[in-house]
Amino acid sequence: MLRNLVRSFECTLNLQRHTQAARLLNRSTTARRALFTQYECESRSKNKQPVLATATARLSSHVTPPSSEADNEYVPYRAEVESGSRLGILSAALRERFRLTEDQVKRIVNDEQVQRSYRNRCLTETLDTLMLEGVSKHSFLEYPWLLVLDLKRLGLKLQLIKSMHVRDINHFVPFLRLTVPRLRKLVSALNAESSELPQKNRVYYISEKLDVSPEIVTKYLSKRLFILEMPYEMFEKNLQHMIHYNVSPINILKDLWAFRYTPKSVELRLERAQRAKKDKIMPWMVRCPEPILQRSLKLSLDELKVLGKFSSVVEYVAHRLGFTVSETKAIMDRHPQVHTVRVTKIKEVLDYLLDEAKFTRFEIAQVPRILCHSLKTTRQRVEELASFGCRPSSLVILCRSRREYAKFLQQWNNQHDSTPPKATDKHQLSR
Repeated sequence: MLRNLVRSFECTLNLQRHTQAARLLNRSTTARRALFTQYECESRSKNKQPVLATATARLSSHVTPPSSEADNEYVPYRAEVESGSRLGILSAALRERFRLTEDQVKRIVNDEQVQRSYRNRCLTETLDTLMLEGVSKHSFLEYPWLLVLDLKRLGLKLQLIKSMHVRDINHFVPFLRLTVPRLRKLVSALNAESSELPQKNRVYYISEKLDVSPEIVTKYLSKRLFILEMPYEMFEKNLQHMIHYNVSPINILKDLWAFRYTPKSVELRLERAQRAKKDKIMPWMVRCPEPILQRSLKLSLDELKVLGKFSSVVEYVAHRLGFTVSETKAIMDRHPQVHTVRVTKIKEVLDYLLDEAKFTRFEIAQVPRILCHSLKTTRQRVEELASFGCRPSSLVILCRSRREYAKFLQQWNNQHDSTPPKATDKHQLSR
C-alpha cells in the first residue's frame, strides 16, 4: 500500500512538471509572436528591410543572414563548372592529365563536335584510351574531335595504324577520323610498298623529301588521300619536278591536286614558269587553264622589262623619284599596300603624275597611297578638277572615296568665285 502511495505521488509530480513546461512554452511562443509582430509593423512603417532581419535574428539563431547584392546578380549557367557534370569531369581530366591552361581547356571543350557529344557519352574513357596509346597533348589541341571517337571502332583503328611502320602514333592521328573500311584500304596500300621505300612508308618519304615534320604531312594528306594511293612512279616523278623547280614545300602540301597530272605536263608547266623568271612558282600553275597561265607569265615578263637593272620595286621607285633606297622604303612603308602593287602599274601612275599632270616628286612622296589607285580614276579626277579651275595642292583628294570627292567638288563649285582656288583646296584638305 505504501508503494502505491509513492507511485501516485510521483505521477502527480510529473503531471505538474509537464503542465508547467507547457505553460512556459506557450508564454514563450506568445512573446515571440508579439515581438515579431512589433518589428514587422516597425519595418513596414519605416520601409527598412534590415529591421525585420534583425528581429528575425533575435527570435531564432538558426535564421541565415540576409544575402548581399552580389548574390542577387544573374550568373549564366555553365555546364563545365557544375559539380558532377560530364563536361566538368572532362575539363578536370584534361587539366589533370596534361596540365592544360584554362584557354587550352576551353579550346577543346568548346569544339563543335565535343559540345554535341559530351551529353550522351563519357568522353574521359576515350581520352584515357588514346593516352595509353601515346597520343600527346598537342594532338588533342590540334584535333579535339579525337575525344568523340567511338570506343568500339577506336581499338580496331589503332591496330590498323600500328600495323604500318609507325614511329609515333601522333604522326598518323588525322587518319583516325576515317571509317574502318577506308582506313583498312589505305593501310593495305601503304604496306604494299613498304619493301620498296627505305623509309618503309610514303608519309615518311614525303616528310624526308620536303623536310617537313610527319605531323604536318598527314595534316594535309588526310584531306587528299589519293596522294597515298596513286601509282608510286607517277607520284615520285611529280614530287621530284616540284622540288627541282623550287616549289615551296608548304605550297606543295596545300595544293596537292597538281599531282593528278602526268609528270610530263607538270614538268612543261614548271619549266615555262621558270623561263618567265617567276619569283615564286606555285602548284596552281600546273593545273590552271592555259589562258590564265599565259597572262601570268606575260605579267612577269612585263615586270622584268620595267625593272630592268633594278632588283626590286623599291629600287625602281627610288630611281624614278630621285630619293635613296632607304628613304624610298620609309616612304612606301607609310602605306604598306604599295609593296604589293605590280611594278607595271606603278610605272603607269608615275608616268602620268610626273610627265602629264606635272606633280612633283615631293607631292607624290607625301601621298604614297596614290600609287595603289587606279590610273583611270586618277586621270579622270585630275581632268575634272582642272576643268573647274582647281589644281590640287595635295594628292590626298584624289585618293578619297567617291562621296568625299563629290562633297569636295560641290564645295569648290560653291566657293571658287569668292575664294582663291588654292586657298579653298588647302582648307578643304586640312579638314
